[in-house]
Amino acid sequence: METYNSKNEQVEVRETPQSLYERLSATRFSQYPYERCSLGDGMSVVNEAMREYWKPRFLVDDRNRTAFEFMDGNAVLQTVRQEDIDWNSLQRLPDYAINRARWLDARFPTFIRMYKNGIAEVSWMLNPDGRYYQDEDGFGMTDDVEIKIYGMIDRTGKVVRKFHVK
Repeated sequence: METYNSKNEQVEVRETPQSLYERLSATRFSQYPYERCSLGDGMSVVNEAMREYWKPRFLVDDRNRTAFEFMDGNAVLQTVRQEDIDWNSLQRLPDYAINRARWLDARFPTFIRMYKNGIAEVSWMLNPDGRYYQDEDGFGMTDDVEIKIYGMIDRTGKVVRKFHVK
């Protein structure tokens, strides 16, 4: 949410988890370009269609009537910090993949799995396989190798198990 101050400068105003929950309860967040999906355990995700894929924008906790921005509109993770990544497990990855992790860049498919006992696994793709770039006629495929890292988050999106290579 953004607003402007008296000097007409753009200023970001952070919503409270409760006010974001109320805003996400509006009908428009259950219609395209958004979809709301249950993750079990009283949790759901509001996905947004970005860059031709569904992206997990917001985590919604119906039990506590709160919500958190998991990813911003530029596909940058908001609840993950650099200290939430096990950098030692990424040492053998190519520099471009490590840089995407460093920048918290989730431009490629990223998924929040089902919640169980207040915890969910997140798979974060740092690089897709070559088919990602292929068009409907089969052209454009590259020799890229899929690179994913995995972490665990709580009901607020806070990382409780660092992102690492499996």
